[in-house]
Amino acid sequence: MSDIKEQIGLSLGRIPSGLFIVTFHNNELNEPDGMLMSWIQQCSFDPPMISVAIKKDRKGLELIKESKYFVVNVMGKENAKMIGSFYKGVGKAKFEGIDTSETENKIQYLSEAVSYLECEFQSSADTTGDHVQIFGKVLGGNLLNSAQNEPSIHLRKNGYDY
Repeated sequence: MSDIKEQIGLSLGRIPSGLFIVTFHNNELNEPDGMLMSWIQQCSFDPPMISVAIKKDRKGLELIKESKYFVVNVMGKENAKMIGSFYKGVGKAKFEGIDTSETENKIQYLSEAVSYLECEFQSSADTTGDHVQIFGKVLGGNLLNSAQNEPSIHLRKNGYDY
């Protein structure tokens, strides 16, 4: 790796991101599903909207579009075990032993998360890189455990990999 590329990678890795579990209905399996994500950002005040960057080859990209609704669960420092359950990816997520509730649009959210946002898929944009940006209109949400569970902040060692 060239010196400049290595320097860029180290610098990119210092951009903080959160840790989130995005949940949705998997129409193929006809059950709740979810995946661990880190690149999520508010992108509009009125209406409130968020953007989510998803790697192009991840199955969850199409499943979220098909589901129409998804939930962003803000994970906290106390949620390490729960995060591990969703690390395996779509179709392999385990809700067993995890306390959940359902949004108005029948999407599971994680009751032990710091907070959650229920979103309606609006559109997507190809970034010309290796990720697609999806945009969701925030329909609802709530603080759940913010007093005792601080949001998890993630820094990467190298900006070229998760």
